[in-house]
Amino acid sequence: MRRYLVTAITLMLSSSVLADGYRGHTNQGLKHYLQKDYELSAEQFRQAEILKPEDPKSSFNYGAALYKAEDFARATQKFSQAASNADKQLKSQASYDLGNALFRNDDYAGALESFKQALLNNPSMGDAKFNYELAKLRLQQQETQKQQEQNKDEQEQNKDQEQKQSQQDRQSQGQKQQDQQEQQSQKQDQQKQKQNQEQAQQSQAQPQKGEMTKDEAKELLEAFKEDEKEIQEQLRRLRVRPAPGRDW
Repeated sequence: MRRYLVTAITLMLSSSVLADGYRGHTNQGLKHYLQKDYELSAEQFRQAEILKPEDPKSSFNYGAALYKAEDFARATQKFSQAASNADKQLKSQASYDLGNALFRNDDYAGALESFKQALLNNPSMGDAKFNYELAKLRLQQQETQKQQEQNKDEQEQNKDQEQKQSQQDRQSQGQKQQDQQEQQSQKQDQQKQKQNQEQAQQSQAQPQKGEMTKDEAKELLEAFKEDEKEIQEQLRRLRVRPAPGRDW
């Protein structure tokens, strides 16, 4: 089955008597067109259109040369202009060529509508039927691809968000662990400080080396008192002792 766009670009020649300038540019445009020098052909048809802008055939011929020169954007404008002002026969051909130009610009929705207009004006145009179906197929493929790309973008965005969230969770967990370590370190410092204070208090309560405790001092004082009583008793005895007798 064919899968290529069918193109049949033709030129429209007026049967009426033409002014010399218009006819000259039209003839030169046709000459260059047949020689496949489409850029020069387009320029001649452009000059002819300037001289007779109300004639849709001028716009159509200009569009045909632009299409052959692969200037599809400007060809689209000229075919659209011709289709809007032409009779039924020319409208059908202009709509068909407009569909081809839009197709080449990947505007498959616009091409589909243009081929539809061509068939409405000329239902027997077989190439327009084929191109209509081809444009419909390309439009479906385009929409499918667009949806796939959108899904891919969403997946990448979700992946980026998950990575960011994971990184934030890791940072939060790391900060939490750091806070716990700092709290634990502060608690240990406080416990150590408390132990040092208790040790200092105990050290102050204990007598220094070479010093007596209160109880030891009390016992020593009692011993001194007992010794003093004994000494006083001995002195008293010495005072009352009788003098030795004389041997007369």
